[in-house]
Amino acid sequence: MGVSEKVGRDDAVRLARRHYLARERIDMQSLANELGIGRTTLYRWVGDRDSLISEMLSEMVVEVIGAAIEEAEGDGLQRTIDGMRRFMVTTAGFAPLRHLVQTEPELGLRVMLAPGSGVSTAITAELQTEIERTRPEWTGEKAAELADVLTQIGMAYEWGNIAVRSEPEIDRAIRAMETLVRAADTA
Repeated sequence: MGVSEKVGRDDAVRLARRHYLARERIDMQSLANELGIGRTTLYRWVGDRDSLISEMLSEMVVEVIGAAIEEAEGDGLQRTIDGMRRFMVTTAGFAPLRHLVQTEPELGLRVMLAPGSGVSTAITAELQTEIERTRPEWTGEKAAELADVLTQIGMAYEWGNIAVRSEPEIDRAIRAMETLVRAADTA
């Protein structure tokens, strides 16, 4: 059995994650070499570099936002917003993520902020689940839209700033989210 038969897609994602956590650039040729496979095989398994990084970050984000929401305080949408605040504080202080966004801002913002990106989709899905759980009358499209807007507000005030080497404005993002939620409650 050749080396390529001993490793698979999950190994490629784990290896990329290890490089990422060490604040090393994720290079597709180097990953393929380390795995003992051709670059074509790696691309077939994980897609392009953006897709690999997006998938890796999305998996990590789901873990972090899940824990943040679990630890959140308050009731209803205030609990959702507190979970988002906790998530933003945690991710803003996570050195490997800051390193990625500051050394490759275009890539970092693209895989995190672009509409439909894996990372923003993962955050939105977790928030939508929490909104639907705490506000049963808000389901489906209404919960999805609110979750998406909360995600975009948070990401813009956090990662847009970090990408240009400014401090994230988490408190400002939370105030904007609270204003939005109050307006949505009266609509």
